[in-house]
Amino acid sequence: MSNCDLHLGLHLFLMLTLAKHFQFQADNSLVTKQLEGRKQNKERFTLALCYNGNDFDKLPLWVIGKYTNLRCFKNVNLGSMGCTYRSNAKAWMTQIIFLEWLNAFDLHVTNCKVLLVLDNCNAHVPLEELPTHIQLRNTRVLYLLPNMMSKIQPCDADIIRNFKAYYRRRFNRLLLQRLEDGIDQAEKINVLQAIQLAIPVWATNVKIATIQNCYKHYQIHTTKGPGQAAPTEEDLIDKDVIDELESQITRLRYKNPMDIRSLLTYPDEDIVSYIPTIDEIIDGHLPQPEGTQANDANEEDDNQEVALVSTKEANNMLQSLETFWLQQDGDNAVFISSLRCMQEKVSMFMTRQMVQKSINDFF
Repeated sequence: MSNCDLHLGLHLFLMLTLAKHFQFQADNSLVTKQLEGRKQNKERFTLALCYNGNDFDKLPLWVIGKYTNLRCFKNVNLGSMGCTYRSNAKAWMTQIIFLEWLNAFDLHVTNCKVLLVLDNCNAHVPLEELPTHIQLRNTRVLYLLPNMMSKIQPCDADIIRNFKAYYRRRFNRLLLQRLEDGIDQAEKINVLQAIQLAIPVWATNVKIATIQNCYKHYQIHTTKGPGQAAPTEEDLIDKDVIDELESQITRLRYKNPMDIRSLLTYPDEDIVSYIPTIDEIIDGHLPQPEGTQANDANEEDDNQEVALVSTKEANNMLQSLETFWLQQDGDNAVFISSLRCMQEKVSMFMTRQMVQKSINDFF
């Protein structure tokens, strides 16, 4: 597959899974030895990324965590997050989650015929073993053989490297701000906060142009026209994000800082899937003893639940943000327009919540 020029009238999608230690810091001293009262936090989730190399379609993230009912999810509408959240005991991709993802993918591409390329991950159920309720109407699936992975994996690795670089940059920005605010255990964020960092990374920071450059660089398909040079290594990752990561690591003053390559290719993040045992499958479908799941969730996330925000508070915040952008230099019309649209929506909520009063209520 060193030169796979696809002339099938199909859209080519590539799906990959990525493990993230979402509280991980670029400090070797936290990895190589345990310091007194302190160790590297390796809480993780797995992300399923899927993208189209011929077009401009990136599917919303699927996030796989350890627990279903987390305290930080209370008062939060997960349907508005811009991702799909699933869970299992190891926070890995499983065959059950993969089948659900595959069915959702086929529904997503209803208006075209697509070729979905998958690696030989053990969570990817072979076509001949798909259950009868999975009927793919728009999707052809190509499962790569193990000896082909050396050709396709470099493309995956560079897209994953881009994602990790931008995520680490956002995480470090948050960490520096929390340290500035004097927050205890500033590096400790919950799953909800990590998801809120990850979604804009995939939606905005990992650019379509970067994905297309990866496709071209590794000759997964050939779309460059006459006279166009093949993308170089420098085209596969934004230098600015690497420069900022290096600056952030310097500002955080770690005792034994990691180099960027080690930070973005941490080996413990390579395991993304497993096949559960029969006992695990049975346990996963049995009713949990009362309070069990809540206790487990509290062990993983001891942060407080998200406080409810009233419509009045939201309206005041939006007005303050509008004032902020009005006071900044440059053309900020796009931000101000977006804020005014949000203010209009919040005003609608406020109107619905108003209770009509009679004249007697004033006496």
